[in-house]
Parts: sequence; C-alpha cells; structure tokens
Amino acid sequence: MEVYPGIHEISRVSNSYLVMGDEIMLIDTGMPGNSGKIIGYLKNTLKHDSQDIKTIVITHHHFDHVGSLDRLKEITGARVGVHRADADYVSGKKEQEGPAFMRIIIGLLKLIYRTKPVEADILLEDGDEIDDYQVIHTPGHTPGSICLYSPKNKVIFVGDNLRCSKGKIDGPDPRLLPEPEQFKESIKKLADLDIEVILSGHSPPITTAASEKLKEYIESLKS
Repeated sequence: MEVYPGIHEISRVSNSYLVMGDEIMLIDTGMPGNSGKIIGYLKNTLKHDSQDIKTIVITHHHFDHVGSLDRLKEITGARVGVHRADADYVSGKKEQEGPAFMRIIIGLLKLIYRTKPVEADILLEDGDEIDDYQVIHTPGHTPGSICLYSPKNKVIFVGDNLRCSKGKIDGPDPRLLPEPEQFKESIKKLADLDIEVILSGHSPPITTAASEKLKEYIESLKS
C-alpha cells in the first residue's frame, strides 16, 4: 500500500519499500520468494515494468532483508547499494553471525530457495546520497546498518534500527543487538533531524509526532 505519497510498502515477514521518483528505488527485498509480490505490485498497481527499478538499497545484510536480492537483481538489472561494512555478508564472503539455530535455519532456506550471493554495485558510506536520500551509517544491529533520510520529504527509512510498539519507538530486540553501546551512539545521530515519517523494517509507519517520539526514545538511552 502507499504509506506516503510516492512511497509504497510491500510487507511479508519484513517490509520492502518502492520509492517513486525520476527513477524507482527499492529498499530491501524481504525473504526468498518475495520477488513475485514486489514485481506484481509494481506492474499491477503502479503500472511500471520491472526494469523501471534502477536501484536496490539494502539497509543491512540480514537474510529477511536480502533473501530476494539475487532474483530481483536478475529481473530488474538494478544497481545494488550496500554499506561497505555489510557488503561482504551480502556477497557471501562472510557468513551471517548470530545464534546457531538461526544460522542453521538460514542455511536450510538458502538450499531450499537456491539463493545466490550478490556483489554490491555501490559501496555506500556515511554521508553519501542516493537519489534524494542521505545515507546515515548506524552500526550496532549489524556493522553496516544504515538509515536513509530525505530532508525534502522528511522521511527516514530505518531498517531494523527502530521499531514501533504500542505507539512508542523502541530499538531492536536485545538478542539481535550484538553491539548495544555502538547502537546507542548511532541512534543519537538522528536526534536533530526534522522527521515526519519513520519507515521501519518490521513495524507500521510512524506518521504522527515522529521526531518527538524518536527524541523520547533517544533520551531513554541515556538513563
């Protein structure tokens, strides 16, 4: 559905976003098997061809965000942008870290869906711009986690850095936060941004008092 003018959310385990502009940008790809849902929405609802997606940006390397990357790159021919610190995980040069049971599940899913690693075309850094969005490097959840912020429309994509629970902003589950102190420093970077909409990897959009709610959460990190 359209969650903000020109921004469409496709949900299935995690959220992917189609960002309409002079060119179409896709943010995150979801689990394996999600490509059909994304391309179907693009064609049937938005009346665009798959090749109109010119850029795919990955907020972080976790499997529920890159699971359909290889298939979508093949279908669209889009350039893939990943932060430099997560690029080796996406390309398969490094294995995703985490609990053993999660690594086993991911390994099985890779075999079932025959997913392939993908080399990034664009190695993103803090302060880069991609389309109308600024790259903000926010390590903690993963080494190369990023947010994408546009001062024009005051929208920020936060990946799994933030989630909304009962109308309040919270961070990732502590079990999914290997570097909590680094994460706190990362999120403080967002404090002074003028934000009207927060779009996350798993939660519904935050469209009311987004900046105020974010500042409340950042204040709670200091206690």
